[in-house]
Amino acid sequence: MKKIFGWFLALLLILGAGTVSMAADEQVMNRKLGYFDNTRTVLFLPALFGDGDYAASYVNREMNTIFRYPYYRKLDTEGYTGKAYSPSELPALAEQTGADIVVMPVISRWQQIIMHPMLFSDGDAFIETAARIDIYSYKKADGIVRDDKASYWKTEDESFVRNVYILDEMMRDIYKTFPYRRVPTDIPSNLSGDTAPDRTPQASMNH
Repeated sequence: MKKIFGWFLALLLILGAGTVSMAADEQVMNRKLGYFDNTRTVLFLPALFGDGDYAASYVNREMNTIFRYPYYRKLDTEGYTGKAYSPSELPALAEQTGADIVVMPVISRWQQIIMHPMLFSDGDAFIETAARIDIYSYKKADGIVRDDKASYWKTEDESFVRNVYILDEMMRDIYKTFPYRRVPTDIPSNLSGDTAPDRTPQASMNH
């Protein structure tokens, strides 16, 4: 029994040493690249283009303004971008790339239908917009795949429709729960020394 316990203890020590070694390697890499001990690595998988190209460009730009130096270090995505992944694959991608965080925005729906006035009417056309954005993310520290999302449906006079205003409104809704900011709020923003405990708000929707 003592022998079995000894082997079990040795295994725990080896696994623990491996975890510490990986964290130490990440800190060394951060320093070499001019980052900090607590800079987190991010695998950002841009929204794919298709229906809603403008929306994809907008959301990708928004995400790129968040995940920047010095709090985040974006990993090379060669071999990963341009592919459609299931949210359930994000943990595996984190393991493959060594990312602390994986972020994948998806333009789940972007549809705009123009409705013209009746014959002989001089009224303006109307546009019906139906849209949904999902921003899936996975943080290795908590092991949860999130889906922070927003939907929009409205029929408006054509002269009032501005896609940038629609997307601004949708992103405001997403930011109510999305845990990452330019200056981190999900964890304390100290860049050097021991990493403080994760304090991600628990009220947001997790999947």
